[in-house]
Amino acid sequence: MDRINFYAEVEILPNCEYTEFIGEKGVVMGISEEDGIIYGYAVRLYTDYENGYCFDADCLKPTGRQFKREDFYS
Repeated sequence: MDRINFYAEVEILPNCEYTEFIGEKGVVMGISEEDGIIYGYAVRLYTDYENGYCFDADCLKPTGRQFKREDFYS
């Protein structure tokens, strides 16, 4: 799987262990990576914008929509 960029919109896939989030969309706000290995992504879901959730890489599918840092931070 290719790396998902910061601020990319993603959809939570059916194989996600957190079934309550399946089908939801959000934005990648963080990447857990060490020595070139991606362990997961921090995602801010549109339905719960106050919190961030960590998902395994294989639980996410990029939608093709890409935001900029400025869209979230002033």
